[in-house]
Amino acid sequence: MDEKRFEIVERQREFEARDERPFDRMRFAMRALDILRPRNLKVVLYERAHDFQVERGRDFGKGPDAEWALVGIPRHATREHIAWGLAQLVGAEDVPFVVDLLLRAEPS
Repeated sequence: MDEKRFEIVERQREFEARDERPFDRMRFAMRALDILRPRNLKVVLYERAHDFQVERGRDFGKGPDAEWALVGIPRHATREHIAWGLAQLVGAEDVPFVVDLLLRAEPS
């Protein structure tokens, strides 16, 4: 392979805010998904030890538009990070105030 054809413009950077305060992150994420209502997307949430991670793929057995997503939420994830990650997943990150809506909709 001719490596002169490629140039690294910027290496991958990772930043992750941490919130050590206890709250039910899975419940918060499920509530956010109830509000966001992803279409043709089956989302599975699971707890991770480290970084927030989203994997996504197509489910050709269910139709041409059917997709799946695995969302790994670490024990230290902030509400904002979860809300932003799920909004990005469903393509709503450009909707004004979507993260604010998700943060305020959390049941007490």
